[in-house]
Amino acid sequence: MKYLLSVIYILFSTGGITFMKLGGDSLKLSLKDGFALSMGWKTFVGFCLYLVSFLLWQKLVVKYDLSTMVPLITGIVQIIILLVGYFVLHESISKMSLIGIIIIIIGIVVMFFGKR
Repeated sequence: MKYLLSVIYILFSTGGITFMKLGGDSLKLSLKDGFALSMGWKTFVGFCLYLVSFLLWQKLVVKYDLSTMVPLITGIVQIIILLVGYFVLHESISKMSLIGIIIIIIGIVVMFFGKR
């Protein structure tokens, strides 16, 4: 169950960030004449996905070992976001980013196999 919740969290978190980025600067908040909030559909989808990911994150942090869940899942999310940025948003990846990915992957492998 831990792995399933983790995968779902990763999908919702990366999906939320991606859609918010795709939505651009469509979020408008106004306090003039009361409270008004408007956003484009991509930003709204991103917001909803990210909200669900937050609720899943709360469940993961409370239920499972914090010292392994946080580094593993956040590392995986960082790698996926970098890849989404490159392949979907056509952002560039620097040499330092590649070195960071390699370090994160090494850390994940060490943490995963170090537990056994």
